[in-house]
Amino acid sequence: MYLNWKTEKKERTVWTAFFFAGFLAGIAAVCLLPDVLVRGTGFLDVGALSLIRCLEINKNAMLLYSLRQRLGTAVLLILLAAAGFGRAGSCLLSVWAGLSAGGVLTALSMRCGIKGLLLFLGAILPQVGLLIPGYLMLLDWCVRKREKRKLLLSLAILITGCILESYVNPLFLKAVLCFLP
Repeated sequence: MYLNWKTEKKERTVWTAFFFAGFLAGIAAVCLLPDVLVRGTGFLDVGALSLIRCLEINKNAMLLYSLRQRLGTAVLLILLAAAGFGRAGSCLLSVWAGLSAGGVLTALSMRCGIKGLLLFLGAILPQVGLLIPGYLMLLDWCVRKREKRKLLLSLAILITGCILESYVNPLFLKAVLCFLP
């Protein structure tokens, strides 16, 4: 069974524009309000990072948490698509993903300098290699409402990404944390 999956260039352009708008907004928010969003919170400070280094992660609980987060977002998108708001939902998810990435990357850069980029990569690898395509396939389905098997394929890819996030990513993150002060 061959599944041809190709998103329209127009849709990819719109999602990319919304992602980068959110990314820039996340950077701006952290730069304009550093005391509120970073310094006064303990968010990703040296103490929290050293605790993560020593933490033993319950991978099964992490899997359940990850599935709840990722599939909760997917169900929300599917419901928005069923209600006729698939395009709006896909744009909102793109903005939210950009806002989150921009804010976290900027906060890590403020806390750790260039090593913050390494920490960011350690936090998103390898699962991002499946989560991004899975969400893009889901966004495409939400806009076009194609066959159910394509929806199921995107959900299967998201679930596989959650498994990587829970069982493989902690190894990446611990390895990266060894390089931080």
